[in-house]
Amino acid sequence: MNRRHFFKTSAAVVAASAWTAGGATADPVSAAHPAGKKKIGLQLYSLRDDMARDPEGTLREVAKMGYSFIETYGYRDGRFFGKTPKEFAGFASDLGMKMTSSHTSFPVFWNDTEENWNAAKRNMEDTREAGSKWIVQAGYPGGRYTSLDQVKRLAELYNRVGQLAGSFDLKLAYHNHREEFRAIEDQIPYQLYLELTEQSLMAFQMDIGHVANEMADYRMYLKLYPGRFGCLHIRDTNVATKVATEMGRGQVALEDVFNLFAHAGVEDYYVEQEEYNYTPLQSVKMCYDYLAAAPFVAW
Repeated sequence: MNRRHFFKTSAAVVAASAWTAGGATADPVSAAHPAGKKKIGLQLYSLRDDMARDPEGTLREVAKMGYSFIETYGYRDGRFFGKTPKEFAGFASDLGMKMTSSHTSFPVFWNDTEENWNAAKRNMEDTREAGSKWIVQAGYPGGRYTSLDQVKRLAELYNRVGQLAGSFDLKLAYHNHREEFRAIEDQIPYQLYLELTEQSLMAFQMDIGHVANEMADYRMYLKLYPGRFGCLHIRDTNVATKVATEMGRGQVALEDVFNLFAHAGVEDYYVEQEEYNYTPLQSVKMCYDYLAAAPFVAW
């Protein structure tokens, strides 16, 4: 059975505020990545309410938990959470963390204009200045597409945006939600994007929990497209209810995912916790503690 037929027959059924004055001086952790410490990252949207109230204090708490890398969201007007790129990078560095990825959105996916391409360039320039490696299209552009021609057009735009990102020494990644796994004209859009985009121009930031909730086989994708998944969102979920839960408490085969890292080409991974059984800070710490202790998490 060829790969395209396999996907057509089975993949669809098997998914700026409130900075306090002064620098980060309270409870800093080592700026160097300690030998043997796992490279666990956090998507800060996991703590969106805390970040809105007290970004500095929240980032201090994240550093205390042990996270080494952070992925931002909400870039706006040349700033990350109200800080210039250098200010934000410096604050994170003082806490012993590094911003390695930025979730953002590129208006060119909705409206291919010179103005929007210029906005993308400014975004990339600021993201590079913050020291980031990844710049991530945070979701399915334009909502759910309804024709294969639209899907193919979007794949072309992915390649163009990826080429632009490379000119800023950034790596473009695309973060999925769930719509991409619903068939259009008997084909799965997510699979088509993997087929039609260039590996040298674009990576896929698979959100494991979203794929699982759509009843698609995340392990299958990681196996069939080696090297395409430069960074991942690690999330556990209760598939029956489609509600995320703290790491190790759901049905995601986390050990299988981590064992596929080398084959899939994973360079970085980030915890994302959007639903909670405890306070957001407690849930995020539980996820870190689980991964830090898990014997199958090598780094």
